[in-house]
Amino acid sequence: MSAIFSALAGMANANQRLQSAARQIANWAFSQQPDTVDLSAQAVELIQARNENAASVKVAQTAEQMDHTTLNLIG
Repeated sequence: MSAIFSALAGMANANQRLQSAARQIANWAFSQQPDTVDLSAQAVELIQARNENAASVKVAQTAEQMDHTTLNLIG
């Protein structure tokens, strides 16, 4: 079960990164000082969050497949 918890933690971390980058971009859009946010860095954060989430989903899927295979071998 630790693989599932690891996957969930990865998804939560990706969600936090996504929200943080989105908040920075939104703040930039309404800011009087547009130079306060590096949009390139925030775009990289969005891509990294997407990739982290995709990897975490794959971990969860693999863990589920392993559990299913184990149960089939036992029963």
